[in-house]
Formats: sequence, structure tokens, C-alpha cells
Amino acid sequence: MTDLRIKGGTVVTMDDERRIMEADVYVDAGRIVAIGGPQRSARETIDATGMIVIPGLINLHDHLRDLTPGIRIGEGLKIDELLRAYWRLTEAMGVAEYRVGAMLGAARLARAGVTSVVDHVYPFHVPGLAESTVAGYETVGIRWFMARGIMTQPYEPICESEAAAFRGIDELSEIVPAERLFVAPVSLRQAPPELYTEARRFADQRGLRLYTHIAETPDEVSRTKEEHGARPVELLHKLGFAGEDTILVHCVQLSAQEIRLLTASGSHVVHCPTNHMKLAKGVTAVPKLLERGINVGMGVDTMGDIIAEMQQEVLIQSLATGNPGAIDPATALEMATRNGAAALGLADELGSIEQGKRADLVCVDLRAIHLRPVLDPVWTLVNRAQGHDVAHVVIDGRLVVRAGKLTGVDEPSLMEEVDTVVTAYLRRTGMA
Repeated sequence: MTDLRIKGGTVVTMDDERRIMEADVYVDAGRIVAIGGPQRSARETIDATGMIVIPGLINLHDHLRDLTPGIRIGEGLKIDELLRAYWRLTEAMGVAEYRVGAMLGAARLARAGVTSVVDHVYPFHVPGLAESTVAGYETVGIRWFMARGIMTQPYEPICESEAAAFRGIDELSEIVPAERLFVAPVSLRQAPPELYTEARRFADQRGLRLYTHIAETPDEVSRTKEEHGARPVELLHKLGFAGEDTILVHCVQLSAQEIRLLTASGSHVVHCPTNHMKLAKGVTAVPKLLERGINVGMGVDTMGDIIAEMQQEVLIQSLATGNPGAIDPATALEMATRNGAAALGLADELGSIEQGKRADLVCVDLRAIHLRPVLDPVWTLVNRAQGHDVAHVVIDGRLVVRAGKLTGVDEPSLMEEVDTVVTAYLRRTGMA
């Protein structure tokens, strides 16, 4: 007897053949044991009639301490001004905000079909922040990865020393498995080039991977060229930071030479289309990067949900290139599944529905009026569906969302706690 049967759905496998089939999916001990074939008994059955069953969606970049969305102090600002405003607010954050932020962010993502998330966590200005963040993830049951940020400049009240940062990462080994931990200098704004070199050495010694924001704005490019004699991505390659174990977030401003370097190094790129539009950063040249064999995944980056990001990817690349077919729906879905798994080093475990892979599965209900008629399930998912159309989510074989509700979290209690924590937080900042 298997643990779980998902019956009656249209399975979008995202396997090498991109098969789409009407079949039941069977899960046992956290893995997919069969797709179709003879009917098997199961301890629990989920009826997916009228739904598509897709691989778990992978959000390669987020900041789950987003507790002040739409606050006036940040509205309408570009990234550099926005950061300066939020650095002051962050001084008032502590363990409660980090735990509740992680829990709320993970809950919101899981309900919208995200089964894996890389949370870029920083700053570490008071003790206990990493531990409280992990507690927040674990409450929800999402498959989490921590990109442990390092910020040594320029806003001293929330900065840490390089030595304290690396010591903190070593201490994390007690609660964060190495395969879930990235050494993550925040950006060239917040960490000097020599720290990137040390991060590479440190990560190699401990079997960890690397992660950073890079090449977000023209100002960053001009400043990096003036101060260090190289463009941002070029500089990371000179410093030895880039590589097959490195995830580079944004990569909006790239030269032809930098694209060649990315191809040669095997570094992974994350595009966050809605964030790029919101903050007027520009558009990452995803079609060109994919054409050159560079793996590009997708990040939500405090915006809506990853289904919305897939829609935006199709639209923004059409506008940027003048080609309505620059990124098709299937490619957008690949970015949020297979490409995300590859960036995490888990292509053999996640990203497609195949026998033997981890059971990260999402059932999206396509019976609502705004989704009809369904002629092509992938087209409908990417162009018409929304996060609230997700009905069921299975992570590592466990049913984390059932009928649109979290199974391991009391949602009304979570919302009440969020309101309480945020009110106290804003009062400490002087904004409540």
C-alpha cells in the first residue's frame, strides 16, 4: 500500500519528453513510485479531477521578512534609495520578526504552489535570527534553502564583521544541512570584492555553495567599473566567485563578454521579472542567456506568486525583444521547475514528475470560469491561472496544502500573530 494517490488529474510531467498524460500519481516514503499503470491502494487519496498535476514550483530568490509591503517610506523608490530607507527600519527587527516573516512568507508561497524556496537572509545584527528563521520555515513544511547573507557595509548599525559572518555560518551547520546552505555576500554595495574571494575559499573548504545579487542597475555597473576596473559579473569571475555551484540573482545589466563568461563558468542566473519592473531595473536577457546554454531560473523576490512570475516572464520578454514568442509558456514553466532544480544541484531529485524523484507535486484546479476553456493545460497555467487556483500541494510526500488550506498551520492564528508582531515592530520604528 502506498502513502498517497493523486487520482484523475492531467499530469504535466516536465520530463525529458515533456509528456502530458491522464494518469494517477502514486507516492510512497516521500518519492514518486508510479505514474499511471495498475491501480494501487493508498492510505490517502486526493481527487484531482479537473486539475493539472505539475512538479513543485521552485522560487530561487526571496526575502521572507517582507512585513511592511506598500509602506509609504519605500513606495516609488528605485533600489538604491529603497535599500537605504529599509536599512533604517531593519534596525528594529529581531527574532520575532524573522520567525514570523519566514513563516508568513513560506505559507504564502506554499499556498501558491511553491515547494522549494531560497531565502536570502540578512542582516544578522542581533543574536538568534538564523535559528528563528529556520523555525518559521519548519512550521510550514516548505522545502527551504538559506542563502546566509553577509553585509559588512555601508550602514553600520546592521552590519557585521567578515569574521563574525563566517563564524556565524559555521555555527549554522548545527541546524542547516550543507546542501541547504549558501554563502551569500549580499551585493557589491554591501560587501567589498575581497570578501567575495574569501567567500569562495570558505565555501570550498566546507562544501557549500555561493549566492549573491549582481548587475541590477546601470549605476552599479558604472560604479564597479570606476572603483574596480571591471563590470560586476566580470569582476565576480576575476575573483573566482562564479562557478557551477554559484547562483547569481538579477543579472540585468550584462555585456556580451559577461554572457560568454557565464556560459563558460556554468553559473546559474535568477530572473525576478515583477521585481525588475516594480523597481525599474530593466529586463534580464533571458532568451539570449538560454540560447547560450546558461541555466536561468525564476525568483518571486517579495512580489506576488510564482505563477504570476511565469506570466510576467512571457510578457516582459515579448515587450523587451519585440518578439511575442521570445519566451513561450512551456519555457516559463521550465524556468520555475527543471531550471530551478538544476540551480539547486537537484536535477535528479526535483523539477519533474518521474518515478523515483522526490514527491513535490502541485494540483492546480482549472475548473474556474476564468480558466475555461482549457485547450492546452500549460498555456492555461501560465497565461490564465493564479496562485489561488492551487488546490493541493505535496512536499517531500507530505500533504502541506489541502483544498487551498495549509495543513500544518492555523491560518487565523498566524494572521493574528503577524498583525501583533508588525504593530509592535512599526511602533519601535516610530512609524505606528
